[in-house]
Formats: sequence, C-alpha cells, structure tokens
Amino acid sequence: MKKLLISGVFASAFFATSLAQEQTTENIEQPKSEKVVCTGMIKTPALRDMMPYLKVADNYVDPDWKPKDRDKKGFADPSTITEKTDADPIVQKEQGWRDGSNMVKVNFDGIGGGYPPDPTGAAGLEHFVQAKNSNYKVYNKDGSSASSTFSLSALWPGETDGDPIVMYDHYADRWFISQFKVDQSGSQDGILIAISETSDPTGAYYAYNFSVPMNSWAFPDYPKFGVWSNGYYMSANAASDNCIVFEKEKMLMGDAGASMIKMTFPSSIKYFFRSFAPSYAEGIWSPGADDPFYYFHVQDDAWSGVSYDHIKVIKCTVDWNAGTGNVSVQQEIPIASINTSFTTSWDDISQPGTSQKLDAVAGIFMYRVQYIKRPDFNAALMCTTVDVNGNNSVAGIRWFELRQDNADPSGDWYLYQEGTYSPDNTSRFMGSMAMDINGHIGMAYLVSSSSTSLGIRYTGRYANDALGEMTITEQTAVDGNSYQNAANRCGDYSQMSLDPGNNAIFWFTGEYMNALNQPRVRIFSFSMWELEGQGSESGTYPNVGIEEQVLPSYFNAYQPDPSTLKVTWNNIKDDQFDIQLIDMTGKVIKVERVAKADEQKSFEIPSFAKGIYLVRLVGNNTDLSDKVYLN
Repeated sequence: MKKLLISGVFASAFFATSLAQEQTTENIEQPKSEKVVCTGMIKTPALRDMMPYLKVADNYVDPDWKPKDRDKKGFADPSTITEKTDADPIVQKEQGWRDGSNMVKVNFDGIGGGYPPDPTGAAGLEHFVQAKNSNYKVYNKDGSSASSTFSLSALWPGETDGDPIVMYDHYADRWFISQFKVDQSGSQDGILIAISETSDPTGAYYAYNFSVPMNSWAFPDYPKFGVWSNGYYMSANAASDNCIVFEKEKMLMGDAGASMIKMTFPSSIKYFFRSFAPSYAEGIWSPGADDPFYYFHVQDDAWSGVSYDHIKVIKCTVDWNAGTGNVSVQQEIPIASINTSFTTSWDDISQPGTSQKLDAVAGIFMYRVQYIKRPDFNAALMCTTVDVNGNNSVAGIRWFELRQDNADPSGDWYLYQEGTYSPDNTSRFMGSMAMDINGHIGMAYLVSSSSTSLGIRYTGRYANDALGEMTITEQTAVDGNSYQNAANRCGDYSQMSLDPGNNAIFWFTGEYMNALNQPRVRIFSFSMWELEGQGSESGTYPNVGIEEQVLPSYFNAYQPDPSTLKVTWNNIKDDQFDIQLIDMTGKVIKVERVAKADEQKSFEIPSFAKGIYLVRLVGNNTDLSDKVYLN
C-alpha cells in the first residue's frame, strides 16, 4: 500500500489549519539524568614534540566498518517503511544564476586513506585542524603543514578506535578532538575528548576518558558534538545515554574532576539513527550560559509512528551545580513532503565502472547543524539526503533554515525557508551548510552517479535572494577520478565550519576518490563577499545585488601562549576605548587604553591568573564583553 502524500500549496494550507502550525509541544517524558565524573585525564606532551604517525595504507579498511553499525538503524525490517514513490515537491531543477567562479580561497588534499575515512575538521583563527579515522593533522590556513600527521592514540595512548570529531570552541579559543572508545573487555566503552591547553593546536592537550558502560545497544556509535557556552553537547546512535553534556569549564582548566551529565532522548522521537543533530554555535554574537541548547531531528511519515513530515525541535538544559539535566521535545515543525528512505541494504548511490553503490546515510540531519545568533533573530541551518524522484535513483540535498525571532533563545522556532537541491541526475549527499556574518549561506556536498565519480561540489545563496533557492551556480572543489569498491560506506561524515577570524569564509572537508581508486579527503574554503572584486576595506561587505550591510563591532580574546593574552577587534565605533580584565568576583585586574587603529593588543598574564575571566571593551559608544579561559 502506498502512502497518501500531501504536497505543494495544499500541504501548506492543510498544516496551517489542522496542525496549528509548529506549536506542538511534547513533554510527556521526564528522562532521568545522571552526573558522572570522568574515569581519567592526562596532559599530553606538546603535539609538536611527538613522533609523527606512520601513514595509513590506502587500501586500509577501518575496524569500525562492520555490519553491526548499520543494524542499529531503527528500521532494519523493510515492513516498517511505507513506500513513497512521489517526486520531491520542492526540488530545484536548475542551477543558480549567480556566478560563483571566484569563491575559492584555498583548496588542497588533507590526510588520506581508510574506508570509511570519517573526515572532520574545523577552522580556527590561524589553523585548520583535521582528523579522520586513526590520525589527525594541523594545517596553516594557506594549506601548508603546521604539524606532521599524528595518530589519535598520541592523545589517548592505546585507545585509538574511530569516528573522530574536531571542533573549534570560539568561546575559549581552544581545540576539541574526540573519538569513541571500544573496550575489548565489553564493559567500559566510552567517549574520549582532548581539549588544547592553549589556542595553539600543536601544543599540549588535556585528554579525558569518559566511560559509558556497555550493553547490547548502548555503545556510543556515530557521535555528534556541538559547541555551546556551558558545555560540549553530544548525541550518539545508542538506545540509552544517547544525550550527554560534558563539563566544559573544568575540561578547559585540565581539571581531572570534570563530569558529564547523561540523559536519554524521549522515546517518542522516531529515527534511523539516534544521533540527533546538536547545535554548533558560531558567529560573533554568542549564546549565553543560560540559553537552552537545541537538538534537531527529521521525521518522515513513511516511518512507523510518524503521522506527517516534520522536524522535531529538542530542548536540553543542564544545571552543573545541581548535577542535573533535562531533554524534551519542544516543537514539531511541519515541512514539505520528504522521502528519506532509500534501500534497506544501504546500497543507494551509483558510481561509474562498478556495481558497488554507496550508502546515502539518509534519515538524519548531517553534521553539522550550525546555530548562529544575530541581532534580530537566531538561525539553525541543517540538511539531509533525500530520494528526489521516488525511485531511489537520484539523491538530493533537502536543506532548512529555522529561525527564532527577536533573537529570543527560548522562543518558538519556525521554518523560514527550505529547498531541495538537485539540478540534474547526479546524486548529491553527505552535505553540510552554514550562514556567514552577512546572512549568506554556503553548502557543500559529495556527488556521484553512474557517469560521475565521487567528488565534491558546493553552492550557496545571498541573504536577500528568493527563499528556497541556491542561487550560486554550482562549483567543483575536486572531481573524482575512479570508484570505491571496498565497501558501501562513503565518508560517513563531512563538515562545514565558519572561519572565526572574519566570519565570512566557509571551510569544508569531505571524501573523494582519486585516479588510483584511493579514498582521499579534501579541504577547501570559499567566500561570497569577495565575488566580482568586492572587498571589506571600508568596514562593509558589499553584497552582489542587495543593499550594503555595515558590520557590527566585535572582538576576540585568546591566549596564543601561556604568558600572553591577545585581544583583537574590528569595527569599533570609538577612536579610543579601554580593555578591562575582570575576575569572576567582579574585581578589575587590569585596564589599558587602546586606539581603534591598533586593531590588536597583547597583555602579559600574571602568574596568578589561571582561571575564568571577563574581557570587556568600554568606550563612549562601545560596551562589549566575553569570557576568556586562562591557563
């Protein structure tokens, strides 16, 4: 029996009248929470002093690849999926009309090898850090090497397993590297997290071990992380303890007493994977410590127990003093008809020259969901892979922008825009997207078809373009030149991040295939404000075809080395202003008058200064502040 689909204009009217739009609140469960101290912490030697890692063989099959990974999907039984055969009702069938040929900044190969590579990486102020299964490396932003390639076991001796995640924490100017832990005894599986001691990713790390006792469904597989003001939030493809928050403030200080708060997502959320997408805060306006955290998950009415296509908005709060947390469904937001179900074998995406197909990794929002705060609204950007034509032959990217008006972190979310990007018969999957400081959106993804080898492309849109359209003509970051035949697992991860140095450049990393049938990982960056020779010398980013937007005042405070605090700023409205360093009791430790034209100032850190401080910029027309973590 085929399921009746409601599409187009009729769908909007139906949802508006019968579902009262997106205000459904579902908070019938009160999941238990438990605070647990980490099982161990070490401080590593400086990365730059470690021995380099031996290269992983190009035909290496990662031990994480095994059938049981995909058995954890919620619908292994085909009878639980109702067949959908209708085409996507909002598909964009043509390329965008804006020229994007001058967008690329840097474009180079990262560390390679492995099936699947699980590529992950993030941009900081001066570096790009990449990890994949088994190893990691630090690059300068011009693509040159800032370190050798190192084994992940250099951070946690004897504990290398897989599914790493790299994040840049813009609140603290620190680096976060994680992976799951497989305990061969079968009792102490868990999550490993390393936090850089300073802003230098080639320096030392505080390496933590958090235990998640294993049962048959509790292993923290396919973990996803998000940066927030009061913690590092995680989801995992496990039946319990699948929502975990890690005690960020203690971890930044190298405190061996750092804890995690474990919770379990409400059972009312249906899934292919339980790795519900966590928010990842970026941008110059940062969520505060009291702002609730959000996870998001797509819901397809072809799945058993889902009555209409929608997005679940899942709110999470923690109280570190009480050691408690709560996670609950806040809203259900109706979306256009969507088909996230491909084949139950996970052989979905065609390749040229081989019958081996690739896993679309459908039924979940891909990593990451960017949370970006602006003066007048908050936005969450997310995408998932969909069956475009209803016969499993072409995959496309369904993307969404959700908003909260008035930048109210506790307000209701609503669907601002959505679209399905599939301008031809090439499949697009494993996408990731973000919004820049001007409100422009960039999106990158993998491509493959029976005539197109596995490669990476990207597109985007301007803030004032017609809603639901990617208006930048699709660009190629790297073409594929062969096929993958070792397994159907491809990528498993890709990752977009926003450059914290100017908040106007997108960075992406993902898998492609080179001419020797070898998996490779690409790193590239692109921006939209420099198109057609546009620049930012006047303090504005002129946008092609829309009004100029004046950039707001902002600053960054970080610790480039143990004895120095560095403050940089842009677009300050006063010619002169004060920089204040304030401790957590409110005592002003240091004040210095600086000139706007200086653009930066370095301070010597007193020997007693280890801890959390407030840096404040104060002038006649300036009052900016943010936390800084000094070691």
